Amino acid sequence: MNNDMFIAAAIGIAPALALMYWSLRNYTYPKVKQPFFDDRVVFTYLAIGLVIGVVVYAVQSYFDMSFLLFALLFAVLEEMIKLMLLNLRRFRGKLDTPFYGLTIGLGVGGAMGFGAIFQSLPVLNFGDATIAVLNAIILVILAVQFSLLNGATGAIVGVGVAKSLPFSYFSQAVLYHLAFNLLMIGFYLPSVPVPLNYIALILATFVAIYAYWQVHYRVLPNLISKAVDRFERKVDNLKKE
Repeated sequence: MNNDMFIAAAIGIAPALALMYWSLRNYTYPKVKQPFFDDRVVFTYLAIGLVIGVVVYAVQSYFDMSFLLFALLFAVLEEMIKLMLLNLRRFRGKLDTPFYGLTIGLGVGGAMGFGAIFQSLPVLNFGDATIAVLNAIILVILAVQFSLLNGATGAIVGVGVAKSLPFSYFSQAVLYHLAFNLLMIGFYLPSVPVPLNYIALILATFVAIYAYWQVHYRVLPNLISKAVDRFERKVDNLKKE
């Protein structure tokens, strides 16, 4: 029996689920008495993200992503889809929007990681032990990259919608995605020699890690901190009255 689908699902989607748990656990019960988001909506948007990711990857697979124009177009397209979903009236100016943006992005990243791995497994050489280990490491890196990048940009777009500055934050998300795609051209392009292609892969991974680090340690905590401060000031003013 062909186990490629199960292997691809395990490697591709696991990073997205792990990141979702890691990033959201501090903003829901039992860490806080009053969660900052609705768990049901979070999982709904994770599922929506997975569907979007499958569609985007299926379309993207028909194009040569080592070609500059396609790399640029798909970076903008993926972030535009997130903006269209999150900029609905029900999400505008809402504090929980960035969390739904994060989970949409993680769903997209998980599905794209699954697609990339499932497509790569049949053509990879696992005969030689050294090559097998290298290929396995690359597959894991690709899966983690997709989840880190799309989770981060989804949250950034969500913060923009929450702050009523959607296009300003959309531009930031696009810049991260463009930087990532441009570096990955160096990995996918056959004419780029070893070890330059692996250097490009490492640099692209650092872009994805940095984007997610910003979201996890700065963007979301700062947003929540300011919202809590505003709420506490209102309560204090009401008590004084």
